[in-house]
Amino acid sequence: MTAPTSPAEPRLYLLQGPPAVGKLTLARELDRRTGAIVVDNHLVNNAVFVPMGLGRDSDVTLEQTDALRDRVREVVHEATAAAPASLSHVFTFWLPDSPENAEHAQRLRDLADRRGVRFVPVWLTASREALLARVSAPERAERSKLVDPEVLSELLEMPQLPAPPEAVILDLEDITPARAVDELLAALG
Repeated sequence: MTAPTSPAEPRLYLLQGPPAVGKLTLARELDRRTGAIVVDNHLVNNAVFVPMGLGRDSDVTLEQTDALRDRVREVVHEATAAAPASLSHVFTFWLPDSPENAEHAQRLRDLADRRGVRFVPVWLTASREALLARVSAPERAERSKLVDPEVLSELLEMPQLPAPPEAVILDLEDITPARAVDELLAALG
């Protein structure tokens, strides 16, 4: 295995796409290839979901976790801002279309600006059928991710946050992670 090669400029990647599209898989490939630090959405979510028992035999709702997840996210952003300027980061999120999620994407853009690094929005897609086939994969449960095809089916009815004009759009339905990173890095020049 070869050592990662950092891009000429540090970057803050935002990988946005629905559950089961392959955000974490792509983020890990970016890490392997470029050394970018993976800041997966479950780093934030699971710090709250796991202790609160979300998804277990409890009556905890996603909305009840929002305030705590916001606090954890702020700490993660603060830590990222304090990281050496030479480091790149990959954030993963699913962002349904809402003013709050548009603000969240803007906060990441602002974080990149504060760090003096290039902001790279990447919108990931795959067909509904591919997402429903992937969602129940056993490794998803190990990371406290959504594994219920019925819940995913409902979530897929929600419109996604529109991609910004400079976003790289990648269809991950029939492509290897290595090839997807090749396409992403080629698109960035």
